[in-house]
Amino acid sequence: MKDNSNKISEDLFDSTESDFNLKEYVFRYLRYWFLFPIFLFLALTIAFFYLQIKQPVYSTKTSLLIKDEKKGISGSQGDILSELSTQFGGNKLVENELEIIKSQTLMEQVIKELTLDTDYTSKNGLRTVNLYKTSPVQIRAEVVTDFGYQEPLVIHMVDSTQFRFNDEDRLFKFNQRFTNAWGAFVVTKGKPSEYNEVKIHFTDVKNLAEEMLSRLSVEQPNLKSTVLELTYEDTDVQRSKDVLNKLLDVYVQSSLSDKNSEASNTLKFIENRLGLITGELGDVERDVESYKTSQGITDISSESQLFLENIKENDSKLNEVNTKISILESVDSYIQNSGEGAVAPATYMIDDPVLVSLLTKFNELELQRERYARTTSANNPLLQTINTQLEGTRQSIRENVQNLKRGMAVTKRNLEGINSRFSAGLRGIPKKEREFVGIKRQQSIKEELYLYLLQKREETALAYASTVTDSRLIDAPISTFKPIKPKAAFIWLGAGAAGIIIPILLINLLFMLNNTVQRREEIERVTHSSILGEIGQMKGSANSPAGEEPIIKMTSRSAVAEQFRALRTNLQYLGDGSCRVIMFTSSIGGEGKSFVSINLAASLAYSDKRVLLIGLDLRKPTLHERLQLPNKTGASNCLIGQGHYQDFIQSTGIHPKFDVLTSGPIPPNPSELLSNGKLPVMLADLRHEYDYILIDSPPYGLVTDSALIAEHVDATLYLVRFNYTILDHLKRIGELQKARRFSNLSVVFNGVNYGAGYGYGYGYGGYGYGYYSEDGDTKTKNVNSMLKKLVGKS
Repeated sequence: MKDNSNKISEDLFDSTESDFNLKEYVFRYLRYWFLFPIFLFLALTIAFFYLQIKQPVYSTKTSLLIKDEKKGISGSQGDILSELSTQFGGNKLVENELEIIKSQTLMEQVIKELTLDTDYTSKNGLRTVNLYKTSPVQIRAEVVTDFGYQEPLVIHMVDSTQFRFNDEDRLFKFNQRFTNAWGAFVVTKGKPSEYNEVKIHFTDVKNLAEEMLSRLSVEQPNLKSTVLELTYEDTDVQRSKDVLNKLLDVYVQSSLSDKNSEASNTLKFIENRLGLITGELGDVERDVESYKTSQGITDISSESQLFLENIKENDSKLNEVNTKISILESVDSYIQNSGEGAVAPATYMIDDPVLVSLLTKFNELELQRERYARTTSANNPLLQTINTQLEGTRQSIRENVQNLKRGMAVTKRNLEGINSRFSAGLRGIPKKEREFVGIKRQQSIKEELYLYLLQKREETALAYASTVTDSRLIDAPISTFKPIKPKAAFIWLGAGAAGIIIPILLINLLFMLNNTVQRREEIERVTHSSILGEIGQMKGSANSPAGEEPIIKMTSRSAVAEQFRALRTNLQYLGDGSCRVIMFTSSIGGEGKSFVSINLAASLAYSDKRVLLIGLDLRKPTLHERLQLPNKTGASNCLIGQGHYQDFIQSTGIHPKFDVLTSGPIPPNPSELLSNGKLPVMLADLRHEYDYILIDSPPYGLVTDSALIAEHVDATLYLVRFNYTILDHLKRIGELQKARRFSNLSVVFNGVNYGAGYGYGYGYGGYGYGYYSEDGDTKTKNVNSMLKKLVGKS
């Protein structure tokens, strides 16, 4: 039966209660309630100054239509434009144009044309004001040093003709060239302004372009359309509109330049050929005129005319073949020398569709490579892909040209053979007529070629003149009416949330770092011991250096006095109710053993009980100091046999039935004195003279003296002090309770702060304190004092 009882007791020790008490969890934060208004005020103040200092950011949007080759126009109008731009109209992909618009090169050109690398600002209270296009001064920088890029240049306007740099006293005039640590520049007057101090920031163009591109967004709202939406964020509305307008202008000009490049090269080639043919045609016409004049020829016979027509037709074919061979050679030369400033060849007389397709593809790839070379780096995968395609296309063109040249060579030999036969027939024609026919034939050939080149030149010029951009602006840049950043509502909401969350985190951190006992439940959960009583925290008095009242008066109606009366009443529940010899101990010093033992003894004496308080802390006695009694002799003298205990017992003067036996002189061997067998004999004799014997012993956690004394007492009261006793020390109490080394072990919770952080109170504590007059007066004074502080009265 006893084994089962011990087993049940051990199971109770092993089990722990972890019930969550929401009310107690909330009230623990009320102990630090003052942190919430403080941090809320600080957070709202920071939010206010942030909104005052931070410049508002506005968003500007515009839309651009891209004529995509896959989603192009159709119908009769599209056919007309297609004819005009067959050779020179560039096709575009929306995805490619999106990347081109966001290129570093275009943005750098925008910065240079708008001179955005020089920024003008001024102060208006706490806020920085941007003076874009409204600055009273303008700077034309010729050279900017590294120092100029790092530090701003401040110009102080003295009057309409003079100004100062930074903190210098020297005065300068406008429209003069200056050289200083920032560089070399000329300062001119700007627009009239209310600001007399202007801060100028110089920014590197490349760095500024990267920063501006981070604020530029180019998106395709609908994947089925070819419309791009450009969004730019800036603190100045006009500047954001100017940036988008200039960016689109630069993009359009770049696109038109690429489209006109091929047409320009073709026109140059045709003009060169026309110059040669014009000269040759003039020479032939002069030869005809000269021959007719010298020979007097006016008509040609019918036979000669027929023969001449056959030869003329054959020569025309032969000349066409030679022209095609010449064009193929020019194509071959152009392909070999492409990229070195070579003029693109004309492809009008090439009737091979494969070669025409390859040349068109080659020209398009060449244009794309030039465009991407201006907007991307040499290691860009897209540029490398285009270079690879160019090499493959170049090789295919050269192979095709060689095949065509071989075919043309065969045709030429056949035509030359026919010409030989016709020439043999012409020998029968009179010499003069034959010579005239030869000259006339050359004139006809040159005329046909000349007319052909004139026609192609007009077609090319018409296509060149009708070149239009492949993009169209849909909406002009429009800015938002209200700033998008910072959002005041979110800032205030975030500040309010921070003012609440930060104190909560801080309080939780304090609780996490605090390793002392804070709550009654912690003692019960870890020690598995009953709490015999709680002693609240006493207000310090002027006569108490330690900050505590050593003895409570019998007439006191304070809460602490009532708690000692309750503790006195609870002594009858120790053990079987007959515990008369009680030891007070703790884990470490300073937990209130002497304070509790003195006041409990006084409370017992007030209830008409004879009480003896024995100081057995032979190592560091403090009992006599609190009672203000001499300690020349005491318990140590009794234990070493220097006299009878009755010779050393003193009256405390607090109550006639309250006596004390102080510790006496500090011995060199306290443990040996406590274990020499005289202590139990003395206690046995004192049981007959006193109703209660209270023993103030040393801390159990530091020395073994308390364990020696515990063998001779009826009960042990273990002191645990609020916000002082380490949590790990509670495990020692649990081990003592489990091992039953101390008989009738109970815990007294001392120094409890019954503020908002402790919960709703226990026993005589908590919200029941208002019942007592002294506490009620004190709390009324405290409340009145707090109210006065809140309203600003001292």
